Amino acid sequence: MPPRKTTTYRKNFHWNYTTPINKTGTTTTTTTWPCNSPKFRIVRNECQWRMGSYRNVYSQFTAASRWAYMSPTTANRWIRYVNNGAQVYKFTNRDFCNYWGNKFANPRMAYQYLRNHYGSIIKDVTRGKGNCWLIACTRTPTGRPFMNYNWF
Repeated sequence: MPPRKTTTYRKNFHWNYTTPINKTGTTTTTTTWPCNSPKFRIVRNECQWRMGSYRNVYSQFTAASRWAYMSPTTANRWIRYVNNGAQVYKFTNRDFCNYWGNKFANPRMAYQYLRNHYGSIIKDVTRGKGNCWLIACTRTPTGRPFMNYNWF
């Protein structure tokens, strides 16, 4: 495993123009961490789900067609969910039916079912472009299909 923290000591000479010239000749300390350090795991995971959530919402009202699948009010509401820390999952209709069944006539019924199954973690459920489903969660629900969701 790589070291968690690397400290290098470097004396700046007047002939070295690539670094700032240290007129006093003292030693400067530079601390660096390797990019795959475990300390960055939490930040990396948060960046991945935030970018994935924004991408999922953005894909609902961008297309070459003339019709938007979300109203501006709905799009703003879903962007506010992500801004407030909610994770937005996108499932195709096939995946959604495989996980939870095809018994839902509208998003409200799906919301009530998921809310009963997962609890208050579920913030909102809606249909999107291409007959997909969007689910907003306050934190990652434990259990499938949320635990093995791919944000890419």
